[in-house]
Amino acid sequence: MHFSRKFLVLFMVLATIGTSTVSNAASRKVYLVNGIASTILGYGLTNLKKKIPYARHFKYTTTAATGAIKRGIINDAIRAYNADSSVKISLVGISYGARMVTEIASTLNSKGVPVHYLAVIEGKKLSTIKVNVTKADNITCTGGTCARIRAKLASGNRRTRLGDLVVHTGHVASSDSPRVHSRVIAQINSN
Repeated sequence: MHFSRKFLVLFMVLATIGTSTVSNAASRKVYLVNGIASTILGYGLTNLKKKIPYARHFKYTTTAATGAIKRGIINDAIRAYNADSSVKISLVGISYGARMVTEIASTLNSKGVPVHYLAVIEGKKLSTIKVNVTKADNITCTGGTCARIRAKLASGNRRTRLGDLVVHTGHVASSDSPRVHSRVIAQINSN
């Protein structure tokens, strides 16, 4: 009898720990968006996805898929926010995917949906960062193939905390940098 009571207490503690981990993941929506050539030339955000198992990872090889991906992420984020206004939405993009996540964040702004974190990794033709984004990082690289283009805050945006991270890699490898992974994961998990 004494043994079974200890077992029951241990079971309840483990059940609570498991629930809090799931609850943490459930309160976050993370979208990872590769660049167009990531599937062909590199790994894009595949290795980062392994470290954030609850994230949704979008890979594509044509610009024709971009509209469907953007609509899917926007609709999913809006549904998540309408179901739970405390959900923390994070958008992470590399190369053309970085352009897409800035556009998605801008659309979510027009819908009144906040974005917890926006990571812009080596993007081009970026939309400005609107006031619905709590924090954002410009992640650029120093190699010969690097774009080195930074997203800018929209006019009047004094709310978003904008950071910079420079990695000493090439364009394709920038999304697989341990420093990038650490920074992105820390920002997603922060308050």
